[in-house]
Amino acid sequence: MTLAQKMASISRYGFIGIAVSGLLHLVIGTVILVTGGEKGERIVSVELHTYDVIKPPVKFEAQPPRFVKSFDLAKDVDYSPQTSARQIVFSRAEAPVSNAPVNNAPSAPSASRGGGEGSVFFGALTASSGAADMGWGVPGGAASYGRSFGVGGSGGYGAGPGDGKDWGPAFAGDVENTRTGGGGGLSAMRDNLISSENFEDRFDGFIEINPKNKKDIRGFLNIYQLEYNSTKLERSPAPGWDIVDGQPSWNCVPQALPSLAKFANDSTKLRVNILGTIRLDSKELNTVPFLYMMGFQAGVRYTKEEAHNIGRYLRNGGFIFIDDGNAYQPGAFNITARQMLRDALGYDAVFEKVPNNHPMYTVWETFNGPPSGDDMMRYRKEVREVKEIYPYVEAIFLNGRMVALISNRGYNFAWGYWKILPASLNGPLDNTRQIQFGLNVIVYALSQRGGIVDQNRTKIASEQRR
Repeated sequence: MTLAQKMASISRYGFIGIAVSGLLHLVIGTVILVTGGEKGERIVSVELHTYDVIKPPVKFEAQPPRFVKSFDLAKDVDYSPQTSARQIVFSRAEAPVSNAPVNNAPSAPSASRGGGEGSVFFGALTASSGAADMGWGVPGGAASYGRSFGVGGSGGYGAGPGDGKDWGPAFAGDVENTRTGGGGGLSAMRDNLISSENFEDRFDGFIEINPKNKKDIRGFLNIYQLEYNSTKLERSPAPGWDIVDGQPSWNCVPQALPSLAKFANDSTKLRVNILGTIRLDSKELNTVPFLYMMGFQAGVRYTKEEAHNIGRYLRNGGFIFIDDGNAYQPGAFNITARQMLRDALGYDAVFEKVPNNHPMYTVWETFNGPPSGDDMMRYRKEVREVKEIYPYVEAIFLNGRMVALISNRGYNFAWGYWKILPASLNGPLDNTRQIQFGLNVIVYALSQRGGIVDQNRTKIASEQRR
C-alpha cells in the first residue's frame, strides 16, 4: 500500500470515528434530558441531632477509712509523770543560847575546828557534823543553811553577832563594773581579747588579716559544695580522666575541695571545715559566705525557684566560685552554668574579665594573673575538640562587689588529681600555684566589703559599742 492509500484510509476511518462519537454523545444527552427527573428546586430535609455537653470527671479524692466497729484499748496508757516533786521546807531550828558575853570581833576560821556549819557553794547545800542544831534545818537534805552567810556564823562569810536574820555580805563600797568594751567597736574586740573563735557557733565564716603581714591570716570557714541536678553521670572520655567516671557532675573530682582545705589548714591559721553539700533551694544558703561549684561535661539542670534563690543569695552578700573542669567554654556545663547566673541576676549578670592587677591576685599570695590549669597542662581531642587557652578568669560584680567567679581553666583537676596522676600519663604534676590561687579566692571572698563575713563583722562591732 502506497503512502497516498494509507492517508486516504486514515482520513476515511477518522471521519467515521468522529461521526460515531458525536452520534453517541447526542444519544446520551437526549436520554439524560428525558429521564432527568423533576424540574425545579428540591426540598431536602436535614435532621439535626444535639448532644449534651459532658463535664470533665470530678477528681477522685480518697477518704480515710472509717472503722465500723468501735473498740477500746486493752489497757489505758497513763502519761502522767511517775515522780513527784520533792518539797523542801525551811523551818526555824532552835539554836542553843549561850550565857557567855557576846564577842563582836569576827573570829578567824580554823581548819581544826570540829563541827563547822553549812555553806552554799555553786548551788549545793553542804553541811558538816554538828551543824544541824545551829542553822536552818533542811529536811531530807543538808543539815544547815545560811549560818555561813548570816551574821553570827562561826566559820562563814561575815561572822559576827546576831541570830542569822541578816543575809548577805557587807560590801565595803559600791560595785564597780570592770568590763570595758563600750564604745570600742572592733578595737574593743582586740582590747577584750575577743578572736574569731568566739563566733564559730554563730557564723559560718570569719577572717582576720594582719595589716602588717598579709600572709598572717586567721579565722575559720565552713565551706559547702553546691549540689545540683545534671543531665547525666560523667564518663571518662580518655585515659587520664578516669577520676570522673561514674561521678555526678557536681562532684566530678571528689578530692578537689578536700585538697584545698588541707592546704589552707596546713599553711595558715585559717581553719577550713568542709561541712558537706548544699542545694540551690536550701534556706540555709543565705548564711554561707563561700560557695564552690564544679562541673565537667554534663549540663546543669535547675528550676526557676532555684535560680531565684541563688540570685537572692548573691545579692545579699553571697559569693560563688564556679570551676569548669572541662576547661571548655563551649561545653554543656559552662553554657548552662552561665545561663543559671543570667536567670538568677537578670540584666546584672555581666561577665567581665578580671584584670591581672585585681586585689584578688595579691590578697594572700602574689600572682600576675590566673595560673595555668588543665587547659594548658593536659589536652586530648577526645576531651576537648579544640584546644582553647583562657589566660583570664571572669566575674560578675554587683555595686563593685564580686559575687561570682567563673574559671575556664580546670583548677579542680589540678587540686585533686595532678598529684596522683600516674607516670604513664606524664604525672604527677606540681599544683602548688593552682592551690595557692584557690586560697587567694577564699581570702578575697571573705574579706571583701559587703560580703556575708563583712556584714557579720559590722554586727559584732555594733554589739561591742553598746
